Amino acid sequence: MSGTTKRAYHHGDLSEALIEQAVASVDAVGAEHVSLRAVAAAVGVSPSAAYHHFADKDALMEAVSARGFAQLDQFILCHVSVDSHLGGPLELMRHSANAYISFAVDHPHLFQVMFNGRVAPPHPEYIEGSLVSTLSHLQTEYGFAQEDSHLLETVLMASVHGIAALVIEGRMDRTYVPAAVDMLTTIIVTTPKSK
Repeated sequence: MSGTTKRAYHHGDLSEALIEQAVASVDAVGAEHVSLRAVAAAVGVSPSAAYHHFADKDALMEAVSARGFAQLDQFILCHVSVDSHLGGPLELMRHSANAYISFAVDHPHLFQVMFNGRVAPPHPEYIEGSLVSTLSHLQTEYGFAQEDSHLLETVLMASVHGIAALVIEGRMDRTYVPAAVDMLTTIIVTTPKSK
């Protein structure tokens, strides 16, 4: 066991150490090959010490999922430039979508755990503002009712998530991602409202 891990454990940070190790393990080999016992061994503690913090593997995977969403949030924030904010909500959406897909493709195992339905995806403020503006634009241009906002949001999310899934599955070359996101944004901007 490393000195860092010992210090973390003695300072009451075993839960954090277990989550960090679980995220790294899931990222490397996938959740199906990760056990709470193996994570405990990697951190250098007994299984009983790990079970004190997490009742079972499912509880640990919930923590991994929540941590994954936090990492995704930070990744998008780091890749969304000031220029994208100045360009308006659709430009912000374009930059956010590209970052989202990039994170998903670079961390496919973690991404799978994040979207297993156990932890609801959060709504960071910078995305919330972009979504509200984009949904408002779609409602005005396409005539969608206000009560369709949640469904519209789901469709937008499905489009970006679908591009990520296609790349992860090897059904789309990663080099096409920026063009695909540009197409999606262009369709949103330019498709006229039916009369």
